[in-house]
Amino acid sequence: MAEHKIISTLMRPFFNKGKTASFTLPGALTDASRILCIDCGDLSDFLFHVPLLTAIRHHYPGSKMDFLVPEKHAPLVVPSGLARQCMTYKEGQLNPWRPAFGNLLRKLGTGNYDMAVVMSYSPQPRLELAALASGASLRFGPSHKDSWPGVNFEMRLREDDDGYRGDRLKYTAPFLGFEAEELNSRWPLPLEKLRQMAQQVHFHKPNPDQMLIGVDPGIGKTGHGFAMENIQFLVRQLSSQLVCKVLPLGDPTGNDRLQKFEASLSEVPVGLQRDTLLEMILLLAQCDLFVSGNTDFFHFAVAQGVPAIGLFSKGDGPQWMPRGRPRARVIQVTKGEKVDIETLMEAVEGVTQGRTSTASTVITTPLSLDGGDAVVAGDPPDHE
Repeated sequence: MAEHKIISTLMRPFFNKGKTASFTLPGALTDASRILCIDCGDLSDFLFHVPLLTAIRHHYPGSKMDFLVPEKHAPLVVPSGLARQCMTYKEGQLNPWRPAFGNLLRKLGTGNYDMAVVMSYSPQPRLELAALASGASLRFGPSHKDSWPGVNFEMRLREDDDGYRGDRLKYTAPFLGFEAEELNSRWPLPLEKLRQMAQQVHFHKPNPDQMLIGVDPGIGKTGHGFAMENIQFLVRQLSSQLVCKVLPLGDPTGNDRLQKFEASLSEVPVGLQRDTLLEMILLLAQCDLFVSGNTDFFHFAVAQGVPAIGLFSKGDGPQWMPRGRPRARVIQVTKGEKVDIETLMEAVEGVTQGRTSTASTVITTPLSLDGGDAVVAGDPPDHE
């Protein structure tokens, strides 16, 4: 028996309200709506759903949003201005055999919610049932064969639809009463903290011609990562050709690769706080260029409009490749072959829109990245 059905049988008393509620589209949302936003713990999936939430808030300014998030993401949500209430959970609370799960469902059932959003593109049996227990009549979530009854509004993609995940929610806009153009990909970072971080960056990098280049050495969304020595070599090449400072960025929690990479750098800007996830993303927003594999931080850079170069493996499919964005490029490489530095610098020139005018003469030494003949995905750079 599927996990959905087992849990549903055990927790049936919590689900009656959600099962019997009805809704119409459009018209399900109003200024008086209460919305429960459920974070599955995947930072990119959360990021890709934020445009939907900000559009709802913009179109229905009187609506109230509560968030259910893992503890590690609360520091991002609380200062965003989206949440009326931010509830956190630990992994153990999602165990249906423990009383904590029943307590969580009972608490959600008192929220009088009109809509629940499970922010995931993959099945989330326990969190989908949390949406059902909330009593919300409209329950948006991932599409799969066991989605009902936890999810009753799912987005089904055409078989030939291989577009970027970050753009998928534009299809839902007309059903909720607003236009796709109202979806803004940027994460709502707190303006005061952004200003403070910008001042810190200026203090530690007073030369405006000196680029701040963020680099995330982390493992990508599909489990692929480049060898540390190749990332280090890439940084040396960039540093030899650009007037820049390199800043290691990534999820700070238990990130051994990030620590190892930082230890290998000869000079890292000191005094810039990078202890929390929020601080890391605030710094990412200040970068003049960001380079990484297919990581959460790459997709954050794309969403914030930071010039970004993605070094992807052949295992990173088109659903991870942002298109239609002049500040983002993907260089797809194959293990065992090479991509030359000239290809990399051409991509840098494109995404920075000529910022590399401060570069020294380009060196055409081949760059080994466990990859080969580069395939640059994305739109061609805009030139004056």
